[in-house]
Amino acid sequence: MILKGVSASPGIAIGPAFLLDSQKVKVIRRRLAEEELEGEKRRFMEAVSGAEKEISALLNDIPEELRDHSGILKSHLMMLKDPMVFDRTLKTIESKSINAEWALNETLDYVRSLFKEIKDPYIRERMGDIEYVIQSVQGILAGSPSSLDFSSLEFPVVLVAHDLSPADTVQMSREKILAFVTEMGSKTSHTAILARSLGIPAVVGLENATSAILSGELLVVDGLKGEVVVDPDDVLLKDYEEKQQGYIKYRLEVIHNSNLPAETRDGYRVKIKANMELLDEIPSLISHGAEGVGLFRTEFLYLAQKELPDEETLFHAYKEVAERLSPYPVTVRTLDIGGDKFVSSVSLDEEINPALGLRAIRLCLKERPLFRDQLRAILRASAYGDVRILFPLISGRMEILEVKEILEETKEELRVEGIEFDKDIRMGIMIEVPTAVLVADVLAKEVDFFSIGTNDLIQYSLAIDRINEHVAHLYEPLHPGVVRMLHRTVEAAHAAGIEVAMCGEMAGEPRYVPILLGLGLDELSMNAMAIPKVKRVVRRCRQDDCAELTRHILDSSTADEIKQRLREFLRDKLPEEFDPVYNMAVDLEKVDSP
Repeated sequence: MILKGVSASPGIAIGPAFLLDSQKVKVIRRRLAEEELEGEKRRFMEAVSGAEKEISALLNDIPEELRDHSGILKSHLMMLKDPMVFDRTLKTIESKSINAEWALNETLDYVRSLFKEIKDPYIRERMGDIEYVIQSVQGILAGSPSSLDFSSLEFPVVLVAHDLSPADTVQMSREKILAFVTEMGSKTSHTAILARSLGIPAVVGLENATSAILSGELLVVDGLKGEVVVDPDDVLLKDYEEKQQGYIKYRLEVIHNSNLPAETRDGYRVKIKANMELLDEIPSLISHGAEGVGLFRTEFLYLAQKELPDEETLFHAYKEVAERLSPYPVTVRTLDIGGDKFVSSVSLDEEINPALGLRAIRLCLKERPLFRDQLRAILRASAYGDVRILFPLISGRMEILEVKEILEETKEELRVEGIEFDKDIRMGIMIEVPTAVLVADVLAKEVDFFSIGTNDLIQYSLAIDRINEHVAHLYEPLHPGVVRMLHRTVEAAHAAGIEVAMCGEMAGEPRYVPILLGLGLDELSMNAMAIPKVKRVVRRCRQDDCAELTRHILDSSTADEIKQRLREFLRDKLPEEFDPVYNMAVDLEKVDSP
């Protein structure tokens, strides 16, 4: 039996299944008398303190290989006392005269309703962290353990569970846990991030895993394909054992070459950088060979906060990244989020379509104090490293002129105050709106660089909401219109003498590398895990071959034609990179769009 899920951490593991109980706390609503309310609030606060002690204990014992990710657990500590959870629960206990467990449930429902509106899948995934935190408090209130203990395991196993928290994952070791399989989760969850750091293969989002798998059954966890094989026969088992050894050899070779330059065989050099959001990601992107940060998302500093972060908070975060990555460059993107309840100090009307509403640069231009705090913090951090500014969702020249005016005013403020900053700081814009492509030649004269955000550019160009399950299948990075827009953007940038980067998910897909090289992109920025493979593909390519491929693709009239041409190119020019042994078979129809 083969069960299909989502690959969360690469690798192949073979071992017996060990099923975990879901340990869900049953919550009953209880009406309280007025004289019970203060005691109930105290009980809730004591449970929060107990959860804090548990997380602190985990932080003290965190394995060395996860030290760089300790911020995940530290963020859980902050969430425990976040007003959105802590204050709201206390107020609910008092206003509704109900028990702490039920009040926590109502808080969880409220937070879920907020996060449902978030389009960005990575940010939306952070809801899982809040659920873990609330469930840990629920467990203490109910008198049941809130995290798992793997110390009693007698032999290495494959964990099978409904879900696992980051706290559970932190306690895993390769000696006891060969891999894990969960019904919940995604590739961007903190549990998945920790699994990748530990090198533990994982498949998540595998529906009904706990009912389809029995404890003790032999499992093959294919963290490359996102598949789990239950009770394989001898032939299939031998095949997977060979794949396991082949993958280990392949990974060692890829990582060994990760710090080599991304240069084609005929001398074309492209910069490979990382997208990042959390400070914990810095060691990983360095070890995977990033040549700096091409996109530093700053939204995490704003989300789930009752108050907006002040200039000092932003400055210290940006400064730390700049210092730790120096001399490599860091491109900081200004706030790219809607002005709704997630930035609670900014009170705006509810919007029917937030993706097309007051968000990103539009919000910043409307809320000038918020924007100035960001600019001051970024400029101040530029005194400590090579920092660049990136403005999202620019649709025309007037927006750039307004942004540049505010930027110059902010620089003048800092000069008057005697505060150091890079007076020649480079400024770029994201190309993610079709009108920006159409006037790219005009925009290129106003900025120092372009960065193409393919996620939104594809979504806006094809009128596809890729979060909507009914139309997500129409999201197509290889649509001829999309490829031609990329070509037009690169041509306009180079004609104006500026560089053009790509920071959308398309940049981190190895199969697309020949097309991107052929288009002449100067920089690709991606998830750190994708860097070694992308670099390896670049080093195996010839730029003149890629340019010829792209010329043919630009003449194609359908996505199917483009896929066929790409398939032939990969088969003929890069067979060793897309060999089925390493799960790199070129089957573009069966692979989810990035």
